[in-house]
Amino acid sequence: MFLDAFTAAVQEMFEYGRTILHKRRLDPQPDLLSAIARAQVDGEFLADEYLDGSWLLIVFAGNDTTRNTISGAMELLTTFPDQKAKLLANPGLMPGAVNEIIRMVSPVLYMRRTATKDVEVAGQRIAEGEKVIMYYCSANRDEAMFPDPDRFDIERPNADKHIAFGYGPHTCIGKQVAKLQLEAVYRQLLARFPDIRQAGPKDVAPNNFVYAIRSMPVEFTPEAK
Repeated sequence: MFLDAFTAAVQEMFEYGRTILHKRRLDPQPDLLSAIARAQVDGEFLADEYLDGSWLLIVFAGNDTTRNTISGAMELLTTFPDQKAKLLANPGLMPGAVNEIIRMVSPVLYMRRTATKDVEVAGQRIAEGEKVIMYYCSANRDEAMFPDPDRFDIERPNADKHIAFGYGPHTCIGKQVAKLQLEAVYRQLLARFPDIRQAGPKDVAPNNFVYAIRSMPVEFTPEAK
């Protein structure tokens, strides 16, 4: 029954997205949906299945990953109170802190690609047609790139070199939006509740693709009225 309900919900979501995108195609607005709806390949608009894929990315990818990174950030700021104090004292450090948060959390765990030709990477031979899995969580803690990688440092000079959003032609289309969301959330949270902190163990869902925090308690001193 769960599978039937899930399938029906996903189908309803796709139908809604397809309707919105087709409306944007006829009446474009200055927004991302219109850009997707009116994108063309070889002079033809994208087929519905590609519109479905784009809608899926907007609804699931941007929501799930950002939500889990917001929760992961709370854990980091609680575990490393010196870094939180530094951020409270100087909110101008927020952009760098956001990159460091994303590096440490790495909300998407891995992605698989297929090699289009024979290649050698760091001494490892990969044949054309072989499946290759890249673990973001491992790459973002590569000691060769990030010294002392398990240390949360909001002033890490190369924090923006993380690859949590992919790289090159595979870079996440919502990268800038996600960073703006994280920055906006924590600017407001820390301004209103500077003592907010994790108050108990988190519950992580069994998921091998995304770092899915189901719940995590927090506590703070209510604002004076």
